[in-house]
Order: sequence, then structure tokens, then C-alpha cells
Amino acid sequence: MNSRTATATVVEISRGLEISRHDISTVSVTKPLPVSMYETRRWLYWLALPVMWLLILWVMSKKGIRKFLKLPEAKTNSLWFDGLCPELRKVKEGAASWKALDQIYNWRFNQGYGLGDKLGDFWFGMINAQSVRNRFKLVKEEVRRAIIACNGHQEVRILSLACGSAQAIIELIAEFKSKGSHVSAMLLDQDQTALDYAQVLAQRYGVSDRIQVVNATVFRVSGVAKTFKPQIIEMLGLLDYLPYPTAVKLISKIQEVLPPKGFFLTCNIMHNSEQHFLKWVINWPMIYRTPQDMAEIVSNGGFNNVRLVSEPLKLHVLAIVQKEDTHVL
Repeated sequence: MNSRTATATVVEISRGLEISRHDISTVSVTKPLPVSMYETRRWLYWLALPVMWLLILWVMSKKGIRKFLKLPEAKTNSLWFDGLCPELRKVKEGAASWKALDQIYNWRFNQGYGLGDKLGDFWFGMINAQSVRNRFKLVKEEVRRAIIACNGHQEVRILSLACGSAQAIIELIAEFKSKGSHVSAMLLDQDQTALDYAQVLAQRYGVSDRIQVVNATVFRVSGVAKTFKPQIIEMLGLLDYLPYPTAVKLISKIQEVLPPKGFFLTCNIMHNSEQHFLKWVINWPMIYRTPQDMAEIVSNGGFNNVRLVSEPLKLHVLAIVQKEDTHVL
């Protein structure tokens, strides 16, 4: 396999959410997330690692015994995770889907005093959950920058691949609408329930007229992009599940249809101390990569000058690239 040498191996750590030279602020339609700062609570979950490993070993043994006895999977992996908290059960049952992410994005801490509520507060506060919410904020920051960079256009169009609920994109469209800028999005996902929920969110934020939905696989990107003509294409979260050859093939298709000076954003989860807990207790396996691995995938997909940015916990790294204008010497 021929591979190109990645040009970006230095990872920036995002520290703030303000774009001081632009008067852009988040609308107050609804604010499901605190956007003023990133979450960086590590110490409690470092101390809890031995407990996590006890749960991991218990669930591994439980699954192994049931498999040996040819019994179906247990409905509950652990009383102390999905057994007592309905919202955590939804995360496990919806692992790797928009439904799980919606629970993580929008969990309200300190809203109840029962054991299930406290377990929810604890597990929704784990480092991976914090990092997912940080990624949400970082995605909004970087897509916002891309929109501003494209603001010379009469309309900025975003194609969101494997969009899920598209909450971050919908919030941004509402934000720019409140400032008089026209931003629209094509939301593509093969899960119709995700698109249905995205339309509910768009209506809630008053931007239904600025989104279109397409129920299709991401490999339809060429046809969809040729019709919609986006200046920004984002695919955030899907690389966590795509093997290397598939990821490179898909990014090559994106590179072909993205216009010169257009932006592409994607991301991948990095190796971390909680990944075995996610796999065994939450039933959420992923493909973990280093920043170098991710840079190589994007580079081998045909992009140059890849910029890598991490949220402060360094679990999720975004790759942001502006396609070169080949007509400019």
C-alpha cells in the first residue's frame, strides 16, 4: 500500500471557546450544555480505576459463562452501571448511536437524590463522558471558525456525514441565524430515527427551513455533495468505527467533491484508561488511534496541511483541513 507522509503530527490543545475578533455569540433558545469552559475532572476517575477494573472483570466473567452455557446476553451488565439508572441503561442499549450521545450531551447533574441518580452523576461524569462533551464544544468552535472563513459567500452550506442528532450543527445554524447570516445544512445518516430527532431539534431551534435530511450511507457523499455543493463537510465520530482502508477510501471521496478552499473536519478517539470499561461494561467498542495514525488517514485520503486539535482531556482529536486551491500558483 502506498502511503503519504502525514504533514501534521503536532496536536494543539484547545484552551478557550471565544473567537474574540468576531462578534458571534451563542443564542439563548435553549442551552443544553454549559459552553463557558471545558470539563477536566480527572482525579476522581483515576482513583476509581481499580473499581472500574473489578466491574470489567466481573462483566467479562459473566459474559464468558453465559456464552459457555449458550445463554443469551444478560439484560444488565452490572447493577452498578446499567442496573439502577435508566439513563445509563439507555447509553448501554444505544452504544455507538446518537441515542447514547444524546444522553451524554444532555445529562443534568445533581437533579436527584436516589441511588440511580447518584450513579448517573458519577458515570456521566467519567473522563470519556467529559471528553465527549468537550468534543461537542470543540466541534462547535472549529465549525464556527470554518463558517466565518466562508462568510464571503451569500450562503454557507454544511454537509454533515453520519450526523446523528446533529445537535452541534443545528445550534450553530440557529446562532448564525440570530446574527443575520444564512447557514444551511444537509444532514446525512443511515439511521432514520437520528434524522427524525434532528428535525425535532431543528424545529425547536427555529431552523427547520435551513436543514435538509438524507437517509443514506456516507458512501453516497459524492452524489449528495455534487447536488448540495457544500463549502464545509464534517464527519465527526464515524472514524471511531471505520478500519484504516475504509476510512482512507471514504476521505478520498470527500476530498474529490470538496471545492477548493472548502473545509473538512473529522475526529477520532485516542487510547485511554477507560477504553476497556467502555468495551465490556457499556458494550461500546471503538477503534482507538494515535494522533499520528489519524493524520496519516486524512493525509492518505488526499488532504495536505492537516491541523490537529485536541480537547483538554486529550481523548478526542479533531483534524481540520482547508482544501488547497490548485489553480493558485
